[in-house]
Amino acid sequence: MDYIIKRSDSKLIENEKYWLLIYGRRKVGKTFLLRELCKFDNYFTIKKDISVISNNETISINNMVENVKKLLLDNKTVVIDEFQRLNESTLEELSLLHPKGKLILSGSSLRITKKIFEPKSPLLGFFTPIKMSLIQPSDMILNLHKKIQDEKLIEICTFLREPWIIPNYNEEETINFIYNIITKSKQIITGLIGEIFTEEERELTKKYEAILSLIGSGIWNTKELTSILYSRKLIPDPSPNHIIQYLKNLEEMELVESINLHKAKGKYYRLISPLMNIYYYLDSRYNISSRTISLEEAKPTLQKLINLEIQNFIADLFSEIYEGRKEYFVLKDKEVDFIITKRNKPEIIGEVKWKIIDQEDINKFIKNSERLNGRRVLICKNSKIKSENIENIQIINPKSLIALVEEFKKKQNKISI
Repeated sequence: MDYIIKRSDSKLIENEKYWLLIYGRRKVGKTFLLRELCKFDNYFTIKKDISVISNNETISINNMVENVKKLLLDNKTVVIDEFQRLNESTLEELSLLHPKGKLILSGSSLRITKKIFEPKSPLLGFFTPIKMSLIQPSDMILNLHKKIQDEKLIEICTFLREPWIIPNYNEEETINFIYNIITKSKQIITGLIGEIFTEEERELTKKYEAILSLIGSGIWNTKELTSILYSRKLIPDPSPNHIIQYLKNLEEMELVESINLHKAKGKYYRLISPLMNIYYYLDSRYNISSRTISLEEAKPTLQKLINLEIQNFIADLFSEIYEGRKEYFVLKDKEVDFIITKRNKPEIIGEVKWKIIDQEDINKFIKNSERLNGRRVLICKNSKIKSENIENIQIINPKSLIALVEEFKKKQNKISI
């Protein structure tokens, strides 16, 4: 089945009157959003050989520049996709027309994107940056809740946030779908780093790929990451400070996120892509990059990984709805799945049990969260407990989540009006 997800990003792009730079890692739907969900007068794609595709025809860079100039002078909207393949002189030539029309650049190169916003850049001040990542949880749920049943909706939205896999979904069971994607799309998943770096930066790319692999395999703190990278001779010294900039760059390109540890020092690093997380973890355990693995063999681990990604999806959803920051809490033998903080104070204490919960689950949540102030919510598939509120804990099922999203979107629309 073909699903079209209307993204909040498209409204942001439509409403912006000035020149824009859309950036983010590969396969987050930049091209689809611009082509299918936004209005433009002409769309140019720069190929690797530096020729240009326009209206299904191949033209030269010079022809493109002349066409873009005419369109901008006529106050039209123009998109240049894969702009990082253009040389700086071409971009400077186009910038002379600012602020005529609306020029939208789109690309995935970290180096080129950052260079545009350097203090000495001749293009500084011409473009408003918009960073694209996975589709927002609320957009996923709002678009699909009438097409997919409640429990399955939350599970599949967790993964369809990655736009490139949407055409592959045929309403099968979530675990079957993820197994097929992971085993049949290995090259795509490992290639998500894409054109973040240029050809002359291959050594850098090796380091970044190693960091992604380690984080995906479950190694989340900088000390351990540094130790392993040093042992592999990928960095010159074992100081954690040496990899901080690498991690910042990966965060900037929406490949990695850092999550604060509540009431503790340090950060928890994880891959933003659910598929990358699962792939690298399975590869570290089963070596799936070089051998075939059956669903039966992978099933127990795969189901746990899917549940962890559902947990993170729900945490992101609450962070979005309550406009707070997602944090983790671990204290000796106690932990909760997520905390949403505002101004460093807990707003929501969240626990996700993707099953039918009982009183034992309630008791455990109470024990683990007893030192935390904030509204307690327990999100589950279903509950043996009839009351929606018990012992100051709000029990939320998939229908309740959908209702939360609908209310959130109504408020958003009123504000935008």
